[in-house]
Amino acid sequence: MTKERDAGPLITAQTGWEESFLIGTEVELLKFAENIISSVKSAKEDEFFGEKTKTSNFYNATGQYSEVLFDWLVVTKNQEQTIKLSQKIQGL
Repeated sequence: MTKERDAGPLITAQTGWEESFLIGTEVELLKFAENIISSVKSAKEDEFFGEKTKTSNFYNATGQYSEVLFDWLVVTKNQEQTIKLSQKIQGL
């Protein structure tokens, strides 16, 4: 039997209002923020889509009913690299 994901927090996909929402209890949202900080601090040198970055596993960061589920957290060198990687991923 597989273990179910935690129930929250949840990220909704973009709505007809062109908005997305991060929804959860105060405890769930603070845990999500702590997961981000921990993943950034533990990120290791890596190559991501041909770019030298730092990456960290970011599984189970959101709840089982979230429309957005993460696989990796990627730490870029600068905003230019962030935009370049975003364009590469969106072009898939």
